[in-house]
Amino acid sequence: MIREDPNIGSAVALKEDQLQLVTDVFGDIPSGNADGLGLYMRDTRYLSAFELKIDGRSPIYLSHSAERNYIATFQFVNHSLTLADGVLVPRQTISIRRSRFVDGHALHERLGFYNCNHFPVDLTVSLTVDADFLDIFAVRRFARQRRGTRSSIRFGPKAIRFSYTGRDRLGRSTVVEYDRHAESVSSNTMAFDLRLKPHEPQSITLAIRPETSMDKPARSTFDVALSNLAESYEDWHRCSTAMETDNEFFDRSLLRQSRLDVRALLEFFTVESPSGNGSHMVPSAGIPWYAVPFGRDSAITALQTLSYNPEIAVGTLYTLAHYQGTKVDEQTEEEPGKIFHEIRRGELANLREIPHLPYYGTIDATPLFIILFVETMRWLGASAAAEALYRDLLPAVLRALEWIDRYGDIDGDGYVEHRAGRSGGVTNQGWKDSFDSLQYPDGSLAKLPAALVEVQGYVYQAKSGLAGLLRGHGQTELADRLDRDASALRARLNEDYWMESESCFAQALDGDKRPVTSITSNAGHLLWSRAIDSDKAKRLVGRLMDEDLFSGWGIRTLSRSSPNYNPMSYHNGSVWPHDNSIIAAGMRYYGHDAEAAEVITHMINAGLRFPSNRLPELFCGFPRDRRFNSSPAAYVVSCSPQAWAAAAPFLFLQTLLDLQPVAGGLRVNPIANDLFHRYRLRHMRVGDDRLTLEVTDGDRPSIRVLEGATPLLSDVAEIQ
Repeated sequence: MIREDPNIGSAVALKEDQLQLVTDVFGDIPSGNADGLGLYMRDTRYLSAFELKIDGRSPIYLSHSAERNYIATFQFVNHSLTLADGVLVPRQTISIRRSRFVDGHALHERLGFYNCNHFPVDLTVSLTVDADFLDIFAVRRFARQRRGTRSSIRFGPKAIRFSYTGRDRLGRSTVVEYDRHAESVSSNTMAFDLRLKPHEPQSITLAIRPETSMDKPARSTFDVALSNLAESYEDWHRCSTAMETDNEFFDRSLLRQSRLDVRALLEFFTVESPSGNGSHMVPSAGIPWYAVPFGRDSAITALQTLSYNPEIAVGTLYTLAHYQGTKVDEQTEEEPGKIFHEIRRGELANLREIPHLPYYGTIDATPLFIILFVETMRWLGASAAAEALYRDLLPAVLRALEWIDRYGDIDGDGYVEHRAGRSGGVTNQGWKDSFDSLQYPDGSLAKLPAALVEVQGYVYQAKSGLAGLLRGHGQTELADRLDRDASALRARLNEDYWMESESCFAQALDGDKRPVTSITSNAGHLLWSRAIDSDKAKRLVGRLMDEDLFSGWGIRTLSRSSPNYNPMSYHNGSVWPHDNSIIAAGMRYYGHDAEAAEVITHMINAGLRFPSNRLPELFCGFPRDRRFNSSPAAYVVSCSPQAWAAAAPFLFLQTLLDLQPVAGGLRVNPIANDLFHRYRLRHMRVGDDRLTLEVTDGDRPSIRVLEGATPLLSDVAEIQ
């Protein structure tokens, strides 16, 4: 995700399903703005101007709130006015409020007015609206867009319609409907004349609907749509694990925000499967520019949230399998069995003028797909849902496995490598995908193709995990082969990548099979993959916690001792919450509980210091200065919210409790930490069961089962 986007500053973004609204802090989309503000659906901007004026002036801004991601309010007051009869209307005597939400089908807005004067006030409320139907890649100035046909603007007393036919022959329209009579000021500006009686609220309600020639959205009123949307959120929370701790501030702030952010970032796709077509949820990567599914991001987010709601993983698996590669295509970098990197649905993608239809330039999404399949099967247990998932998706998993061996291993040496992407594609195709993320210590770019260290760990984890799953289903021959492959890969990985003098693994092997010796967080993913020997794991954990890598807030992407270190960069010294969540989980697996707890504690403390108590996509890697009680520094254009950052707190809690489905039950082993001493998990799904647990740590950890019949296992806690 290259960050050369328009500057959205402190924009306010709302999202539900595939509809996304980005405005300035006043709730406006200024005409001709160069900051990418607008209403988007399927990578097309359906609203490029939306400006409110009261008697020709912007009202005075007081505040706004948008904590629930789909709904926002903006509070204003009036300037001083002089009425036609000469009566003065004092400033700040009329309340003006914009209440809005997006429901996946439309932007709904209600303009509310309340006159606190003792006399009536006549106002003219004008709204300027426009729709340029630009592809999001053109908005971001990543691609040129030759325009189709702007067929019409039709203005009526209760609606205005903007229409456009793209060069992809798809008709697109923006319909703006309003519940009061409006006069035309210009082709795209409407005016409403209001008489505000004293202390008598009035309103204007609008619905702005994107439409295409292939589908038209469902229509509902403001109040019905809002009620339906709120109910869908309540349904989501009811079917997800309710996680509570004795740290009320964490529960009310960061954990609550993560629940809302994960839900807001879900998109719904109808995909085919042997069990029948169905709508499946998949996380999009982040708001505002990456509100689409990404293979890697969606898979990791789903892995992080298995204890929260495994339906995210189920939907992600079906969606990724639906778009799995079937042929060799140099433009999109598609190959049979490969999982995509990013999918776009706008005019430029339809015309193949950008490769994202979908684009397959990723080296790690395919093994992560297999890992997600294995882990989801573990959480679903011996349930009917698990049987259906195995039956439906095993063929896709086996195709992904074949891709690893046939296409992923370019030179047949047993390692999975990536080449430089096509022109205009991604060069570095691991999760650190910026152009300079893979460098030798002297600052020169590593020679490609490169075999990233964490990717080898993912392949080991995919093959070893799948072997166990297949053996349980009677496929012993293939399971034995995968075990042999995994064992050989692990032995070579521990030999070829290990840097004895640094107590760390190399970031990659370059095109000449030389180690790229930069000290990075990539090596920490090997702990999560369980791919390294225990003696090396102990030394690696200590290395990751050294002050050149551990900032005091979290583990940096690159060592501070590297000549390439820049704490303000995207991947060369910054701190990423998802990266730390994966590393901490790996530390816990190898028994380094104190270090895992320390990483998690400081990451949560960092999140509590950011606006909205939200973990950002990444933040700067400056060292923590405890003398001044400092806060972590934000990265300038970090996605907010971002899926795998929003999901990190769920994996943090899972790691602290060591929640793991095991044969015949669930393992729970709490570890001591500075943030939490008691936990309650309500209605957590394990197989067909729903568990409610109370867990305490301390000198005598205990687990109380309040609901459910799944057997619990614990090495340290008393189970009641």
